[in-house]
Amino acid sequence: MSEAQSADAASGATLAPPFGSILCPTDLSETGNLAIAVAYQLAADGGRVHLLHVCEPPYLGNPLYGPFVQGYAPTPEETVQGEERVLRKLHQVEPELERDVHTEFHLVHGVNVAATIEAEAQRLKSDVVVLGTHGRTGLGRILMGSVATDVVKKKGLPVILVHQDLPAE
Repeated sequence: MSEAQSADAASGATLAPPFGSILCPTDLSETGNLAIAVAYQLAADGGRVHLLHVCEPPYLGNPLYGPFVQGYAPTPEETVQGEERVLRKLHQVEPELERDVHTEFHLVHGVNVAATIEAEAQRLKSDVVVLGTHGRTGLGRILMGSVATDVVKKKGLPVILVHQDLPAE
């Protein structure tokens, strides 16, 4: 029995699919989209998948919002256009299902992505977080960080990580 299963057993909690409420944060990358597909597979009939994108401040240089230019801050209009673009992309990655799974779209702002994900999971009373991981190691992990690692470290937050090398069915 894993440490997580032991903790769940000790608390009386059951962590097994299908899940009624799933938080699926995505950066809209290929790996993030793979996690979305897994989230819907794990959702109960009548369940809910919360697709979440965390918007980081532009000075952090998020590649989803165009080229990063030192000292440039987007205008309010550019910010709104960027958010609308992200919401359109979230709607595009919602799969068509034959089951009754509801989707809610969330676009939130935060400097610390992992802490924002944790807060949203609590606010939405999510049973589990399904999150893509790029599997960076070494220098890439040092330079880019690992949101997935930071989310997994949050106590009391059940997380399922989906790696980009997930075998095809």
